Amino acid sequence: MGKNVSLNKITILALLSFLVITLITFFKSALELEDAEQAYYSQWLRWGYDDQPPLYTWLQYGLNSIFGVGKIAFSMLRGLLFAGTLLMLHRFTKIRIKDANISKLAVLALVFIPVYIDFTFRRLSHTSLLCLCVVSSYYVIHLLVQRKSILNFLLLGFVVGVGIMAKYNYAFFLVTFVVVALWDEKLRAIILNPKILLSVLVSVLLIGRHVYWLLGPDEFQSFLASSIEEKIGTEEAESGFSLLPILIYGKALFALLFPILLVVSIGYFSKFISFNKQKLHWLAKMFFVQLLVLGLFFLIFQSQKVETRWLLPLFIPFIVLLIETISFKNSSKLVSVGFWIFIAVLGVQTIRTPIEKLLNIPSSVHFGFEPIANKLSKNYDEYQWVLPNVTYAGNVRLLHPKRIILSADDYSLTDLDSKDKREVEVTINPSAVKQSTPLDSLIGFGKEKENLYFYIH
Repeated sequence: MGKNVSLNKITILALLSFLVITLITFFKSALELEDAEQAYYSQWLRWGYDDQPPLYTWLQYGLNSIFGVGKIAFSMLRGLLFAGTLLMLHRFTKIRIKDANISKLAVLALVFIPVYIDFTFRRLSHTSLLCLCVVSSYYVIHLLVQRKSILNFLLLGFVVGVGIMAKYNYAFFLVTFVVVALWDEKLRAIILNPKILLSVLVSVLLIGRHVYWLLGPDEFQSFLASSIEEKIGTEEAESGFSLLPILIYGKALFALLFPILLVVSIGYFSKFISFNKQKLHWLAKMFFVQLLVLGLFFLIFQSQKVETRWLLPLFIPFIVLLIETISFKNSSKLVSVGFWIFIAVLGVQTIRTPIEKLLNIPSSVHFGFEPIANKLSKNYDEYQWVLPNVTYAGNVRLLHPKRIILSADDYSLTDLDSKDKREVEVTINPSAVKQSTPLDSLIGFGKEKENLYFYIH
């Protein structure tokens, strides 16, 4: 009976998280950046979207088809992925930790990872999907360590293909898996098993067409390379080789792990927890090699930027490793306390947006895009609308879901019949437009008080 109660607590948290993520979007006047991107990109089914693979947008396209182009469809997908990650992490923990209470603490501990409980909860898209894919991958690897069946190898091929189609950062997990397989006997037995060809076949079938899109004649990989350089700040690096990227990487890791390590430290010094001696098993080896692989990447490419949200999906499964190394004085009490802390955090997230609005705390989600959409609809209804970026385009599409909206920064957009129409281009940077005089303007729009100018082409 106690085991069922514990299981229900995790299920309750997953359901509540889904509901809260879905509902808090109604407190926002505008979409978050990632939701706005999806509102824009989900107008089409493509083999890739600028610097991201297509799976998340395909899922969003499907939800839009069912629920319509509205806030609920965009928040619902994030809610499903958040809840799915909680349930999959719990499932992975259960097969490694047999104690019914302790196996729940890995999920409850996520509340002490700020980037997960905040960014993933409120705005992240591809990263949320990658979290679920990476946790699922570790779960399938554990199944293969236990039993090398055809079904498990097919599952491995599926999660690898889905992971690559979710976000390119999944490659860091794959490299780590292969390197550890050279070191660890149990993982090497998976790689060298002839059935691994089934995994490879399934993965290739899932990613083959997208890889052709990326590496094909349109050379989208060049845009991807430019995007990576811009995101990690390689253009900001000084000439010569520097160890600064390692310090930046360490700082991001510290920001990711500090709250949970602080809680563990308090528990240790208060003698509420103690540490177990652990063998260097395959999961521990994956942790150390993952640290090394990412460190080498940032060092070799002289990265000047490392965001905690980039690290989150790759390290979230190791919360299980942390829980395995700890002995708890009263695990049942910790589960109860952790459950209510999680509930409290959900409550804070629910009221956060309206409280920010009430206290006049600046936030871009409090500035609706009705002024732009109304001006376009009233004065330029017969034209093709081209907005400055996907944030503008996605929010305008939310208000006019029946129209095709274009974005000036969408490099993966192919020719469309709608582009034959005359265009009204809305821009923030009039110097980039050949015409000298705009036909219309909107001054001081949004949180950033941007000036928008309207041109006819």
